[in-house]
Amino acid sequence: MKLRDLFRDIFGLAVRLLGLVFLYLGLSAVPPLLDFSALQTANASDIITSILPIAFNLAVAGWLLTTRWLIRRAYPEATNFYAHSAAPGEAVAPTTTSSPSHGSADPDAADKKLAALVDKPK
Repeated sequence: MKLRDLFRDIFGLAVRLLGLVFLYLGLSAVPPLLDFSALQTANASDIITSILPIAFNLAVAGWLLTTRWLIRRAYPEATNFYAHSAAPGEAVAPTTTSSPSHGSADPDAADKKLAALVDKPK
């Protein structure tokens, strides 16, 4: 098993566990709404204020538990990128261009500078 696949599986597990946390939060807020005597005395804004967090938590839980979009977004397939980068039938050859060096072209001078840096006492 590749390391990338392992991390992808761990990320998928973490997403599903987070979905279960939101499911728990949504379901744990439902029992106060089952008290019918409190519902009879409450006005409409109190009921809506009680229902909105429950609906939000359950919607997020459903999205995290059922979707694979987040996992595909975090770990895209590497083969799809390379398949679309070149036209069919064409070989992709890497092009190398060398930029002019900013220092001296003498390799001995570079070795002397590096030796001076290495030999400095601490």
